Amino acid sequence: MHVNQSKIKFEQADQYLEAAQSELYRPVEDVVPYMVCRSARHAISHYLQGYLLQHGIEPTEGASLKTLLEKCRTIESTFDSLDLSPITFNRDDEYSAEFHEMKNCIELATVVKQLVRKTGPVSETNP
Repeated sequence: MHVNQSKIKFEQADQYLEAAQSELYRPVEDVVPYMVCRSARHAISHYLQGYLLQHGIEPTEGASLKTLLEKCRTIESTFDSLDLSPITFNRDDEYSAEFHEMKNCIELATVVKQLVRKTGPVSETNP
């Protein structure tokens, strides 16, 4: 059951990441910084939740990114190097984020995606 749930979380995360990227590369006058930052934040959350589900851990509903990351770190030390600072600015600042801040949010979501894919699921023979 967790395998299906993790797959759904990863698919949703991919959709959020794609939405953030699409929003960022609209004409500059049409870009909504809040949409970029919020979509990237949701993508990261879903990637981390999917990773936890892959490893048999049910994430707490509404858990913060920091909490999710801490749980991932208990499974895999590779997460120790993950820095969430590009997305930890004041939520009100998401409405007026500069291009480089929005790009940093997307880059962080991409790094998280690569990290959860690289560390992979638990195999049947090696739990």
